[in-house]
Amino acid sequence: MTDSKTRQLVVDIPVSMFAAVLGVAGLGIAWRKAAPVTGAAPWIGEVLIFTGVLLFAWIAAAYGLKIARAPAAMREEANDLKRVAFFATVPMSLQLFAAGALPLDPVIAMLLWIIGTAAQICLLVIILMLWMQGGHTRRMFQPSLFLPTAGVLLGPATGYYLGFIEISWMMFSLGLLVWLFFLAMLFDRLFFDMPLADEELPQLAISASPPALAFMSYIALNQHMIDGFARFLFYATMLFVMLTLAHASRLARLRFSLAWWSFTFPSVAVAGAAMDYGGATGSGFPAILCMVLLAMATAIVSYCSACTLKRLYDGSLFRKISE
Repeated sequence: MTDSKTRQLVVDIPVSMFAAVLGVAGLGIAWRKAAPVTGAAPWIGEVLIFTGVLLFAWIAAAYGLKIARAPAAMREEANDLKRVAFFATVPMSLQLFAAGALPLDPVIAMLLWIIGTAAQICLLVIILMLWMQGGHTRRMFQPSLFLPTAGVLLGPATGYYLGFIEISWMMFSLGLLVWLFFLAMLFDRLFFDMPLADEELPQLAISASPPALAFMSYIALNQHMIDGFARFLFYATMLFVMLTLAHASRLARLRFSLAWWSFTFPSVAVAGAAMDYGGATGSGFPAILCMVLLAMATAIVSYCSACTLKRLYDGSLFRKISE
């Protein structure tokens, strides 16, 4: 990569690039869960999780240089209501790494979980305060706003096993409440104001993340017992998957951009939820669904990775940031 391309990467890399970490590391967690349910090779998940750690280190170093060399560009992202929610991908990455480290080193897992969870809760409060200032139009709301909520709902799935039981219940309750609030805002925009623009459409997949993560956290808190509420959360997830797939023909006409990474973490979260559902119920239908969703998530992450590497190599990746 030439020096000019390197400078361009440092200055123009958006915080939404951390969504790639969520996709790769999240896929690793899903493959780890798939091992006992589908008989998949256990090493696949471990390799993907480690790849996610390396990717995080690379993006964090590049974004750190951006903060040092172009702090105004970082502040512009932080003050933009359409982009500030993507800062949640950073603590969410730490939470995923905590889940990945839990079977290997509980101490490291606890440290990562505490840092990621504290940052996530603070970020959610900050974003809520920004919106509570008022004066915003409906079209300012984008599905990316679900990311901080998803991060809060992600925490209990690991926090329960680290011994943070009461904090995990608190996070689950707050995350579920804020998700429902944001969900009403999303449909209020879609029903009464305007549909999602082409550059916003990939973010629609993010709407599947909160119920999927809420399901995984709830069954962890409920000691892996599937009850009526767990089924409600799981099948609510399937609704948002279907709504996203219903836009497949329109999505197929769009050119690849960094916004496409918005598909990756929701797809792996849904696959992980299906693994937990299949493992808890043991019925044949969820097992088939598990394999289909895992294959879909793997294909999406592989496609986004290949397209990103190609455009990074030819220098066109950051020419137009639409996130």
